[in-house]
Amino acid sequence: MKFIFKTSVFLLLTAIFFQSCTDEQEVEDTEDTQTISIELTEKIITTATSLNDYNFFVTNAAKTNCNLLSITSGYFNNPEGDYYSFVFTNTDVFTNTETLDMWLTRYNNAKQEAFNATGVTFSDEDFFISYISNPTGFSGLSKRESMLDYFENCEFGFGDTTEYGLAFSDIPDNCNINTGNITVFIYDDISIPSASVYDFTTTSLFLVEDLLANYNLQNNTNYGLENLKIYGFQYATPNGEELSLYTTKDLKNYFENCMLSRDASENDCLNFSYPLEIKRINLQLDETVTIENNEDLLAAFTTQGDELEFMYPINLIDLDGNMIEINTNNALDAILDDSYNYCQ
Repeated sequence: MKFIFKTSVFLLLTAIFFQSCTDEQEVEDTEDTQTISIELTEKIITTATSLNDYNFFVTNAAKTNCNLLSITSGYFNNPEGDYYSFVFTNTDVFTNTETLDMWLTRYNNAKQEAFNATGVTFSDEDFFISYISNPTGFSGLSKRESMLDYFENCEFGFGDTTEYGLAFSDIPDNCNINTGNITVFIYDDISIPSASVYDFTTTSLFLVEDLLANYNLQNNTNYGLENLKIYGFQYATPNGEELSLYTTKDLKNYFENCMLSRDASENDCLNFSYPLEIKRINLQLDETVTIENNEDLLAAFTTQGDELEFMYPINLIDLDGNMIEINTNNALDAILDDSYNYCQ
C-alpha cells in the first residue's frame, strides 16, 4: 500500500514537472512570435510612414544638386497648440544661392526667435513648411510632391495652388468660434469656387442655420447647409499669437479639436531598425521574411489575407540614435502609444 502511494505521488510530481516545462515553453513561444492585431498594425504603418517636414526637407535637400530656393515660410505648432510663424530669406543681394548649411543656420535662428517670442521650446517635430520660394515672385512650392520634383530636376514651374475655405458640412457640431466675424459663402455648386451667389458674416457658427433660413425666405431660394463654405476668421493661440485662418489645411486642423495643433500620435520620433524578420502565414504558405526598410514593412502590412508575427526581439531607434529593444507585441504597442515623448 505504501509502495502504491509513493508511486502515485511520484507520477503526480512528474506530471506537474512536465506540464510546467510545457507551459514555460508555450510562454517563450508566445513571446518570440505573436500575431499582430489590426490596431497594432495601424500604429506600425503610422510609424513607418510618418516623416516630419524637417526630416523631409533636410533628407531630400542633402541628396539634390540644386541650389535651394532662398525663401522659406513656415511655422512651429506643437500638440498643446503653441504657435509661431516665420519667413526666413537669403539676404545676399548678389545671389539667390542657398546651400543646406545656410538653410540650417536660418532654421536654427528661427527656432531661437520662436523661443524668445513665446518662451516655448519647439522641436523639429513641431516644424511645418508653408512654402518655399525665391524673390522672382512665383507662388512657391507648398506640396511635398512639388518639392520632390524640384529637388529632382531643379525646376520650380509656376508653383502650387493653395486651397481656401471649408465646407460647412465638414465642421463638427461641438466646435464654435467666438473670436470675431466668420465669413460664410453660399454656393450653387460648392465644388466651383466661382459659383458663389452670396456671402454674409456672423459671430457664431450656431447662428448660421438661422441666417441661411432668413436668406432663403427673403430671396425665395432653397439653399441648404451643403451649399455653404466658411472662410477666414481670427484665432488666438494659447501663447497669445493672433492668426487669420483661411486655408483649407488650417481650417481642417482647427476643427479637429477646436484648436490649431499638431496630432501627437503622428510623429517621426521613433523608427524601426532594419533588417528585421516577420513570419507571414496564409492559406498557401508559412514563411519568414526579412524586412530591409520601411517600404518592405508597408508592403508586408498592406497585403490582404496574411497573418503577421514579428520575430522578436526587434529594435526601435529614437531621434538621438538610441536603440530600444522590444520583445513582445504588448511592449511594442505601449511604446508606439508613447512615441511623442521620445521627441522631448
